[in-house]
Amino acid sequence: MQEHECEFSFTSYQFADENAVPNGSIVHVPEKINYNQALKNTTIWTSTVMFDLTKLGKEDVKMPNVKSEDTACWWKILKKIDYAYGLDEILSFYRRTAGTLSSNKFEAIKRIWNLYRNVEHLNIFKSAYCFCGYAVRAVLRRV
Repeated sequence: MQEHECEFSFTSYQFADENAVPNGSIVHVPEKINYNQALKNTTIWTSTVMFDLTKLGKEDVKMPNVKSEDTACWWKILKKIDYAYGLDEILSFYRRTAGTLSSNKFEAIKRIWNLYRNVEHLNIFKSAYCFCGYAVRAVLRRV
């Protein structure tokens, strides 16, 4: 963060099973990401995020009261700053367990669509375009 004098950073992570045993599936992150790129790429995982609160205010990082509030928050911040910076080093594990909100793919689809349409107020065409990018990247992350 000091090197890039940035307000918002995140890192790579590795998926693990419900017993916290890494499964080898690694999510590599881009060096930087802007708002429009983030709309098509939900690679930022909450546990890897860091903010510089001397550059961002507490209101900036306050999560909105919507489903997928973390993603909505990243987008809100990225509308205010140029880029969030990624560090492509695995500094945490994403433990996936059955039956959790994040494990239900149909619910994830509904949440991301709701963010496009009702939080970001994107038109149907831009929503569909962003959703296609989101879906392709989500599938590639899991193969």
